[in-house]
Amino acid sequence: MVSRGLIGGKACWLGKNLQDSRNWIHEFSVNEINEIGTAFKSVQMKALSLEKITIEDFPLPSVSNRLAEIRDELEDGLGLKLLRGFPTDQYSVEDLRLIFWGLGLHIGTAVSQSKRNDFIGDVRDIGTGLGGPRFRGYTSNGELTFHVDAADVTGLFCLQTAKQGGQSKIVSSLAIHNEILRTRPDLLEVLYQPFYWSMQGNELPGIPAYYRQPVFALHEGHFACRYTPTHIRSAELADHLPDLTPLQKEGLELMEEISERSEFHLTLMFESGDIQFLNNHTTMHKRTAFEDYSEMNKKRHLLRLWLSPPNSRPLSDGFKPFFRDVNAGAVRGGFPGEGDPQFSTIPLTANS
Repeated sequence: MVSRGLIGGKACWLGKNLQDSRNWIHEFSVNEINEIGTAFKSVQMKALSLEKITIEDFPLPSVSNRLAEIRDELEDGLGLKLLRGFPTDQYSVEDLRLIFWGLGLHIGTAVSQSKRNDFIGDVRDIGTGLGGPRFRGYTSNGELTFHVDAADVTGLFCLQTAKQGGQSKIVSSLAIHNEILRTRPDLLEVLYQPFYWSMQGNELPGIPAYYRQPVFALHEGHFACRYTPTHIRSAELADHLPDLTPLQKEGLELMEEISERSEFHLTLMFESGDIQFLNNHTTMHKRTAFEDYSEMNKKRHLLRLWLSPPNSRPLSDGFKPFFRDVNAGAVRGGFPGEGDPQFSTIPLTANS
């Protein structure tokens, strides 16, 4: 058995120590809101489609410095940041989509969230069932388990809140790792070994529907966690793949149990105008069940970006089956669609 040690740093935190802190929250100033509005008007006049908008088309002379600080905080700090107070009521949904895209350009490069090449997702309830090999939690209203998204960084922009519920919870995966090391080092070693994962129906023709990847990895001093239990349990449903071992099941259950402890996670309720960024290698998140309004224009609605920032960490080769390029700063992750150049060079394999 490999000897594992504690993983330290700013990204190793307990929710109870952050819950009443303002270190992870930034309130938009009037000047910042006005600067973003000016950038929006500038790019709106060009009538460009989202994928053709560049960072030069969305100039933010001072806000860009704030976003650069946030990018550094995501990689080298707590791994999360909440921006609060953007006036969503002053813009249409399509305007806000463009604004979020422009802000995201200053954090990193967007990657696709499905094989349909959708680079900006709508997080809202469309009645998706809670489970199965094609389940995507962001289109349901049920409670989700703690998980990470399939990219370096997740950005969420809250346009409308639910009538009731929909609480967000965030936990440090480093703190989870260290607690497992303290209490069940045998299970920690299991979590460093490959599990089978499902592509959740987002594989392209000729690409395997399943791949192998560990939950925890450490490479060149950089920790990374990938924990999405629904994707792992979907793979277990495949007839030609082995069932999870008792120790694998126990390891996943322990991760969930620790994450749910009140001292480990922090909780928040999104407000309209909130923008949240999370580093998926160092944090996990979930959402509680929610009840929506009956009126369509009042239903809970968030926009989502999956981003590859230029300052991202190198990843272990164990993460290559999904991320494809594990070099620091690479554009990687997501569920790319047809025509994506990454698939012409580094194909997914089920046995990597």
